Amino acid sequence: MNIQTPNPSGQRPANCSDAEWDARCELAAIYNALVKYRLTDLTNQWHAVRVPGEEALLTHHYGWMHEEVTASNLIKVGFDRTNHNPQNGEPNPSATEIGKLFFEAEPDMNCIMHVHTKAIMGVSAQEDGLLPYSQAYLMIGGGDVLGYTDYEFECTDDFLTGLLAAGRGKKAIMEAWHGAFVFGRDAGEAFFRAFYLDQACAVQLEVQKSGAGGARIRKIPQTEQDRHLRDMAASDWYGYEGELEWCAIRRRLDVEAPHYRG
Repeated sequence: MNIQTPNPSGQRPANCSDAEWDARCELAAIYNALVKYRLTDLTNQWHAVRVPGEEALLTHHYGWMHEEVTASNLIKVGFDRTNHNPQNGEPNPSATEIGKLFFEAEPDMNCIMHVHTKAIMGVSAQEDGLLPYSQAYLMIGGGDVLGYTDYEFECTDDFLTGLLAAGRGKKAIMEAWHGAFVFGRDAGEAFFRAFYLDQACAVQLEVQKSGAGGARIRKIPQTEQDRHLRDMAASDWYGYEGELEWCAIRRRLDVEAPHYRG
């Protein structure tokens, strides 16, 4: 393998609109926030946002650690697969293929995160999938918002067709033995869902461990799930789209990792 490391200038790319720059800052914030909350996987995982008003997406150079990602070194890739920032390196092919797939099919979707934390991978291998053991399960919208698919290494046409079908009307897809794809109308919503999906999976593994040790385990009854989800959806003081959390995360990054805006 011939690995070449790009050497981006750290300056705003030429012909970058204000809308694109804002999207770059949002995506760079995702990468760096995942570091802060220990939800990374070395140089693996990828995340993408739609470039506003264009048939293009932004993602990172395949090989960067999450904490190396900044607004200026992200790569804009057209839906025709044109790399508009070759000086910044090359993207993960699955990021461009899967990003294009969903951004073209779902006009309201503007952010996709692909995460494989230990907790998500652990639950992805379970036949019954994610179970109602915690508030985090409710925070993402309950089990009905999740689609499921099997793992494939290559983005074949069959895999992409099945992936799109699994994601129809869903907020995330669990990919067996591998991880998850998490969707959002914006970066904050996607991050919110990814964070609480990981938390719900981590709780499930802990509950199952205690159950194996003899503890009596209680799932949230379906009637209680339905009641809580109705109350949460009707709340006039708290939303479940991540807006409050994302503003707070961006404020902390501005203090602790301001390089992400560079």
